[in-house]
Amino acid sequence: MSIRHLRTLLAIAERGSFAAAAREVHLTESAVSMQMKALEAELGVSLFDRATRPPALTDAARALLPEAAELIAGYERLARRSSDDGLVQGHLRLGAVPSIITGILPGAIAALRRRHPGVHVEIAMALSAELVERVERRALDAAVVSELGRVPDGCLWSPFAREPLVLIAPPDAPDRTAGELLAAYPFIRYTRQAWVGRLIHAMMRRRRIKVAEAMTLDTLEAVTAMVSHGLGVSIVPERGRGVPLAFPVRAVALPAPVVHRTVGLLRPASHAKASLADALLVELGALATPPARKKKKGSRKLKT
Repeated sequence: MSIRHLRTLLAIAERGSFAAAAREVHLTESAVSMQMKALEAELGVSLFDRATRPPALTDAARALLPEAAELIAGYERLARRSSDDGLVQGHLRLGAVPSIITGILPGAIAALRRRHPGVHVEIAMALSAELVERVERRALDAAVVSELGRVPDGCLWSPFAREPLVLIAPPDAPDRTAGELLAAYPFIRYTRQAWVGRLIHAMMRRRRIKVAEAMTLDTLEAVTAMVSHGLGVSIVPERGRGVPLAFPVRAVALPAPVVHRTVGLLRPASHAKASLADALLVELGALATPPARKKKKGSRKLKT
């Protein structure tokens, strides 16, 4: 039985179609179809209901998926080699929330590849809830998520950053307190579909912060862009050191007590890719050191 065919089957199950799986495994759609026909012939079962479009997995295929994942994991354990100087190598399927992908993740992956040239990282972007579900069903080897309320059974959660919530205002905003700026400008909200958006909303509700809401956006980058162009103010997690912003904004401290967003790496407790995930965690932690803060007047400019 071909490991390659099993990889393709898992890609179809994860991506939902032959076409999407073909892009995942770098084959043509016809090659994917031929692989699946060969696998069906070898196993003597039908893996797809081809009367539907796209073809749907049969019960036999769904029953095969966990065993296929275990076979592939075992193969990768045998194929992976560690050298005497502690290098790791292999393919890591990593999920991350959008703000991490445009934040510290590029620097962390670059540092990881400098230290371990044999590591290849494949990245999927989604909100935390979806990423957690994909780690649970082993469609991802690890995921960088925020505000994990409950650690799923069989998984490990390693927080590596606590990002304080701050108010961001246009770069030319007057040097005023967070409360004064919230009263003077429209409010740009980060979506409550994201867990950090719910954290921000809960903090504002507890403190009875009243705002004139102007818009709700799906990414922290879009929020920052709107604020930078003078369209309002917002409350967001502050970026770690060494993470440039595409648009300059003024960061203003919120009144105590400080509320933080917690960011961490979630991965299966027992997994063939544990050494890869641990190596990435080291680099993420190194870049997650909070930025030096100026205490004078409680604000500072953030820019590229």
